[in-house]
Amino acid sequence: MASEPVPTQTLLFLGPILVGALLSYLLLGIVIMQVYIYYMSFPRDNIWMKVAVYALCALDIAQTVGITNSTWWFLVVGWGRPEHLQLTEWGFAFIPFFCGVCSAGVHTFFAWRIHKLASGLSFARIFLPVISVILCISLAQCIASMYATIRWTSINDILQFHFISTAVTVWLTGSVVADVLIAGSMIYLLNAARTKARQSVHTQNSKRTDHLLSRLIRNVIETGAITAGAAILDLVFFLAMRDNTVYFAFSVSLSKLYTNTLYASLNARVNFQRDEDRDTAMAGNNSFSRSTGTDNRSNRKPGHQRSHTSQHQISFAENSTGNDPPFQWQSLKEDGQNIIPMVSIGKDHALADV
Repeated sequence: MASEPVPTQTLLFLGPILVGALLSYLLLGIVIMQVYIYYMSFPRDNIWMKVAVYALCALDIAQTVGITNSTWWFLVVGWGRPEHLQLTEWGFAFIPFFCGVCSAGVHTFFAWRIHKLASGLSFARIFLPVISVILCISLAQCIASMYATIRWTSINDILQFHFISTAVTVWLTGSVVADVLIAGSMIYLLNAARTKARQSVHTQNSKRTDHLLSRLIRNVIETGAITAGAAILDLVFFLAMRDNTVYFAFSVSLSKLYTNTLYASLNARVNFQRDEDRDTAMAGNNSFSRSTGTDNRSNRKPGHQRSHTSQHQISFAENSTGNDPPFQWQSLKEDGQNIIPMVSIGKDHALADV
């Protein structure tokens, strides 16, 4: 006699938990890889930047432990016990907490970047309210996530989700709004810088600057869309389908998506450095060939690499002499300060450390 098929409701409850756990492990692997790249590539970064990177990694590892606990409770301990489909453990309760804290840290980092980008603008004061709103919204969603966790530890019953629905809605909505504000501000500032670059004298540096800014804009759009999209889907499924755990697959991934966004932004400096080294090598080869009438590519030692790591920054500033083009590309050697590749647009001669 054939056994009865598993009810669809049971599949929609247990399936997303398994998928969410596997996705969380995958993202944790990416997080660890990103942290390793950061550790090997930027040993001279500011101490506060290192603390932020490693603290977020530790939070992601702790969240993964909680997710493993929750998954084990539902799929192993609760095997053949229908009551376990309703009750939860501490790992389930701490999902909002880890996500809220991680997203708040990432939002603060990008708010700082916006401040650095806008600091050289003649209308920089316009962005101060935007930055304040981003920080306030990020703090509100973080507090809401903490409240949801504290409240849920005393409930631990999926049928009682209505007690924390308001807190979860504030948490996820705040994350989406902060993501949109950050992406919009960054795109506006970077696009303004790219416009200035295209209006400058057409040189190799201007091409390089335009290429870098285009990549930064694309990076902002992609990362902002990923985090905002995941938060929106999590909110929609939580509000519309509370009788299953489809939202769980998105909730357990949010914190790692945010931290990967930060790591990808920091580690992008490696790609920018590689591109600049390649352009410099090509320019040197072309110059040598023109002066000697030969191609020196065969004279280079195979596997030759530069013995130092340089950081780059581009600045768009009005030159007081009027003789130089309004853009600068600077390469800072390892004995200088590591700088996140960003853009300063304004009247000051100093480059912003962003």
